[in-house]
Amino acid sequence: MRKNRSEIYLAIFIIAVIAVTAFLYIQTQEKNTAGMFPEKLGDMSLALYRDGDAAMTEVKGLHGNNPGVKIENAYIADYRSTPTNKAKFWVSESKTGMEAESLLGAMNSRVGKTGMFSDSTPLNIEGITVYFVSGKPELGLYHYFYAKDKRVFWIQIDNPDEAYRQNFAREAIKRI
Repeated sequence: MRKNRSEIYLAIFIIAVIAVTAFLYIQTQEKNTAGMFPEKLGDMSLALYRDGDAAMTEVKGLHGNNPGVKIENAYIADYRSTPTNKAKFWVSESKTGMEAESLLGAMNSRVGKTGMFSDSTPLNIEGITVYFVSGKPELGLYHYFYAKDKRVFWIQIDNPDEAYRQNFAREAIKRI
């Protein structure tokens, strides 16, 4: 009888190990529905995430549908904590880091000439050159843009506190 009991315990143990392993495998295979964006960033929570064709159309439109702008993927995310604390990301992904840097340079050379934004001010945040521009009220007042790896990020942060905005941008650079 003891032999049968130990065999039953062994079988239960093996089944439990297999079940836990399968569960952990399934958990790690689930796709993050927010892509590269964390659920929380600073004191804000992710309120909207888009990728695919909808994001590509919007991001290409921001570049004036210029055929010289070649991007592989696009991502958009909105964060909110209060009606006045909001941030929006527009991200384009190029084939290479050099293409992303080239796109960033082109954006920086044009941004102050549109009449919609101020001339850019370069900042160093986390070792990355980040450009700051202010915009007309209907566009949002505070914008940061930079390249990281093969992506170009444009972030609109609706908060008049410069330290708050720079801390938010710093966390975004570290985490995304």
